[in-house]
Amino acid sequence: MWLINSGRFSLIIALLFLFNSSIFSQKSGSLRGFITDSTNGEAVAYANVVIKGVSKGSPTNTRGYYYIPSIPVGMQKVSVSIVGYKTREVEVKIQNDQIVQLNVKLVPMSLELTGLSIYGQKSVRENEMDLGLQKISIKEIEMRPSGIESDIFRALKNTPGVSSTGDVSSRYYVRGGGSDQNLILLNGVTIYNPYHALGIFSVIDPEMISNMEFYKGGFAPEYGARLSSILNLVTKDGNSNEYHATANASMLAGKLAVEGPIPDGSFIVTGRKSYYSNSLKKFLRDNETPFEFYDASMKVNYSNPDFLENAKFTIHGFISNDQVNSNNQLKEDYKVGNNLFGINWYQVWGSPLFSTISLSYSGYNAQVFPNLSQAKPQKNNLSDISSNWNFTYIYKDKDELNFGLQNTFLKTSLKLENIFGQNSSYDMSGQEMRGYANYKFYRFEKVGLDIGMRANLMSISTRGPFLLEPRVNFTYMPVPTLSLKAVIGRYSQEVATLSNENELISIFEPWVIIPSYLSPSEATHLIVGIQKYFTDKFSVEVEAYYKYMTNLLEENDKKTTISSYDYVNVDGESYGGEFMLKLQESKFYLTTSYSLGWAYKFKDDIKYPPRYDIRHSVNLLLDYDFGEGWIVSSNWIFNTGMPFTPIAGYYDRMQIDNPWLSDYLSGLFKSVIYWGSKNVGRLPSYHRLDLSLTKKFHFKFADCTLGASIINVYNRKNIYYFDKDTGEKVYMLPFLPSVSLKVEL
Repeated sequence: MWLINSGRFSLIIALLFLFNSSIFSQKSGSLRGFITDSTNGEAVAYANVVIKGVSKGSPTNTRGYYYIPSIPVGMQKVSVSIVGYKTREVEVKIQNDQIVQLNVKLVPMSLELTGLSIYGQKSVRENEMDLGLQKISIKEIEMRPSGIESDIFRALKNTPGVSSTGDVSSRYYVRGGGSDQNLILLNGVTIYNPYHALGIFSVIDPEMISNMEFYKGGFAPEYGARLSSILNLVTKDGNSNEYHATANASMLAGKLAVEGPIPDGSFIVTGRKSYYSNSLKKFLRDNETPFEFYDASMKVNYSNPDFLENAKFTIHGFISNDQVNSNNQLKEDYKVGNNLFGINWYQVWGSPLFSTISLSYSGYNAQVFPNLSQAKPQKNNLSDISSNWNFTYIYKDKDELNFGLQNTFLKTSLKLENIFGQNSSYDMSGQEMRGYANYKFYRFEKVGLDIGMRANLMSISTRGPFLLEPRVNFTYMPVPTLSLKAVIGRYSQEVATLSNENELISIFEPWVIIPSYLSPSEATHLIVGIQKYFTDKFSVEVEAYYKYMTNLLEENDKKTTISSYDYVNVDGESYGGEFMLKLQESKFYLTTSYSLGWAYKFKDDIKYPPRYDIRHSVNLLLDYDFGEGWIVSSNWIFNTGMPFTPIAGYYDRMQIDNPWLSDYLSGLFKSVIYWGSKNVGRLPSYHRLDLSLTKKFHFKFADCTLGASIINVYNRKNIYYFDKDTGEKVYMLPFLPSVSLKVEL
């Protein structure tokens, strides 16, 4: 019923805008359409569509859609361009008060010319409010030295403002926020467990991704449910022209993708399966961990103008599974999995209105099987059923109105057993409803302004966040090549993982709705930035941020009785600055970034940095195309040391598990660590150099790419942690070579 009611509400609002019109003295019309790849029919995101001679244009969105209003009537020449494709110019006749449809197919340049075509050129919409947004190319991820397996999250950790606790984990932290404060969306559906292989890699295979957007903060009212960042991933639609297959093999896993046309649409199916877990022994201190994982995705697209003009329907699904089977009754086993399914309807209406309506399910399950070990059985289940109704209306003066309604029914279940064998269960469910609207002022050439509001109409947590979350995004351009930007916004989060940040490798991190005795987490973002383009291929970005967080979920380390709460609310703050330089030529690509940041939590009148607080961070990525398919990539990383809690001393404590046996156990003592002040120590600085070399071969029946990479070329001994029992230094990844092979049929 709630799906139907929300649908009626949104459609009524949409119909009001179908009849909205503005009166202009000059006769004009509008142009819209989709930009696609001529070889496979995939949408081309972020392409520039320009009306030559009248200084009007628009970039395409992630679906390849564009809309340009207020174009003078008559014959106009339209130019469509993006790096990696041949620029196309098309003549079109604009009619008064009419919307003309123009779909354009772009032809890719030769492989030799596009080997390093990573970023598109400067957007035609210069006053775009995009502070904090990073558009990351899948090609950039594939070109980075991967270390056994190419991975999206490991590439994100090289973005300024993103930190990590070590080589072993792909878990990332954004501008002082916890890892569970990052929202990961796959075709608009939340992935709750995005990690494979004990957290070493992500469950997202780059082979299935078309484009991705990463918001480091200050995101628009359309996005919510997290405090720190949004990673929006859109999968490929599948080749609509011909059948195509790709096979990929690394030292860890094998991949297969099949795609091709269907009547009035296309499909793509991908799969990945681990087959040699021992290749990760260096990630695990040379220990053997008999784990296995797999993931699979599918997507089907349908578009038929005879059925519904300018409409596109997609059905997509994703599953992943991880198992640790120790084959030893004295060790525990684990099982973790995701199940996602969604239906999307993209519609361009008769007026300048674009809508995305979706219905989705996301399931997550994790379980610990103790066997005969000292571990305790644990089980966590989550189900998320969501519907989203999102609309964009574009006015003749180029302004945009975005509005929508988002519904989620969420259920979490957590079952635990304590040291006395008593079972406990924490089950909670609820419905949340969020409405949002934001108005983007594009009418001014030198100024861009986005004013929005997100309303928490219904909450899943008992206490619930504040009703309104205002957000403002501002851009000012004193000259065409210089942008000054600022963002301020309010954000909330009602789900969290029950995790301990001191556990550097954690397999079981249960998701729960915020307990009824706690308040949901909230945050305020303030970001300012400068972006300078020296040329279309050479730019510099500088950003500074401040983030204040309240009601964060923290383990109650002072719990002494059964009646005491397991978790408490704490506050936090983070602030810092970031610098990034980008330079791309036909054979040469360089990015250099530097981050300076502080992160703190406040608990019991004590201020301390969390484990992921890194003061200074430098990243240098350099790629060069030697021609004839040879590409070399290098990545150098430097971070100052992470905080850790030092050991202040030891004391002896009598071990009495059963009070009735105290006489028998008298005299039996165990040394217990006496910890110093939390995270007052700092590990030594971290740095390493990674290299990779790829070669493309072209055969009559297939294209092959052979790759080799080396992680930590000069074998730097970066300290991961000190063993609390022995004081031994535990190091991160040593010198690690790997090879891979990709075959495209």
